[in-house]
Amino acid sequence: MKNFFSLSLTSFLFSSVLWVLWHFIDTHVLFLAGKGGLFYLPHAARVLCIVYFGWKAIPALYLGELIGPNVIDPGMYSFSIFVPSLISVISVPLSLALLNSLGFSLGQTRASPLNKRNYKHILLITFISAGFNALLVNLYLSRNNLSFSGAITDIEQVSAFLIGDILGATIVFILLAYILKPVLRQARNQ
Repeated sequence: MKNFFSLSLTSFLFSSVLWVLWHFIDTHVLFLAGKGGLFYLPHAARVLCIVYFGWKAIPALYLGELIGPNVIDPGMYSFSIFVPSLISVISVPLSLALLNSLGFSLGQTRASPLNKRNYKHILLITFISAGFNALLVNLYLSRNNLSFSGAITDIEQVSAFLIGDILGATIVFILLAYILKPVLRQARNQ
């Protein structure tokens, strides 16, 4: 359990900051208010933390998924979010397990079928985990007659989950690449 505390803290803070940022944009930015389902930023935290930190990040990500809605906006959901949040966090390990069962194990070298350093591989994991999240969370909601603000759990909602997770994660990936590129370039020059 080497570095478990620092990995957990990093995962929790990253997830929480992205949730707060997403919630602020969804509720306060005029032209995006109410459209937060189309760009769910915290999915990037799920993908990046589990890909780079492994299974150790799951408890912190789960806690981050629960803290935002329960502390910052307690009336946001009309149902308990314990199970949907768990499904959302587990969607990334499920996608990694699927890829591993197909012979694409995650590694750090160029010879690895899935390379952590290749953005295309990270996007593949993002797409698959977004699919698992969209299908499994909405399956849970429909089986238990739960819904988001009176909406019917249908293909539109499943599509919104899928698009929101993919678009939100892609926005975060692009911003991180833009912000971290000068830092990485400077580190290589030294």
